[in-house]
Amino acid sequence: MARHSGWPEGRIRRLVAARRLRHVKLDGLLLLPANAVDEFVQANMVEPDLEFGSQPTPKSRGPLL
Repeated sequence: MARHSGWPEGRIRRLVAARRLRHVKLDGLLLLPANAVDEFVQANMVEPDLEFGSQPTPKSRGPLL
């Protein structure tokens, strides 16, 4: 899976341990569907702000520090 996705093995193992990637444990083996990483990326994708660079409205500025 790590070679296929290009992600480090440790990251994939941590995501499985945190139950964030679909997987099956079968007789001590950890089996992941071929598209498990793609599903994770799609589910956690952040869409771009299409109004980037526009001035925020007074409500969205938040408290001044």
